Amino acid sequence: MNAFLLHLWVQFRMDARERGTLLTFYAVPLTFFVVMGAVFSSINPTTKETLAASMSIFAVTMGAVLGAPIPLVKMRESGVLRAYRVSGIPSRAVLLIQEVSAFFHLLLVSAIIFVTAPLLFGADLPRDYTGYFIILLIYIFASIALGLLIGVTARSQSMATMLSQAVFLPSLLLSGIMFPASLLPRPLLWLGRIFPATHAMQSFSVLAYHLKANYSGASALGITAGIGILATAIAVWRFEAAGREELG
Repeated sequence: MNAFLLHLWVQFRMDARERGTLLTFYAVPLTFFVVMGAVFSSINPTTKETLAASMSIFAVTMGAVLGAPIPLVKMRESGVLRAYRVSGIPSRAVLLIQEVSAFFHLLLVSAIIFVTAPLLFGADLPRDYTGYFIILLIYIFASIALGLLIGVTARSQSMATMLSQAVFLPSLLLSGIMFPASLLPRPLLWLGRIFPATHAMQSFSVLAYHLKANYSGASALGITAGIGILATAIAVWRFEAAGREELG
């Protein structure tokens, strides 16, 4: 356990010092939050109802989907993962370190958004604080799971970037965080349900902010958790299978 905590602390500090991590986990999401928060709140005041949630979804999606896969690919390309495997370090431990480190970063940036959104833009506070943070934690888990799945699937950094964009852009445009999902054509509305961001936004709206909707917030939250569990299981399976093939 001491070795795990030490590795986690080292990984967290390395992530905090790495330029790409700072950009995808903090700089770009917080800049987007400040700019788009001002735009949304001035053009359509109703967006203030769920502004903290929608901007947190953006920040988490960007950090997890764009930021989490690249370190795994770099570790594989540089031979670090092979060194871990030769040393007898379990594959699951490597993935867990990456997931927990990213989890803390994304929880921190989400907390910054939650605290500053009411102060900067007069955003509404959730009616149910417990529900808000339960949804947030589950969504962070599901998003990181997708990011790790991309990382263990992609064979190069360029492929990881393409796969990440294929998840990030639809999550941004089809989930309802930029504009109401009800405005989308039906095919795009159904396509958006593939991504956990859509279900997380629905969960926030109903369970945390108590807004009226024609869908079940509990079901949406369950789907979000299910996507995370499935993505985690596949990522672990692919990662361990790749390790066995590499060691022959």
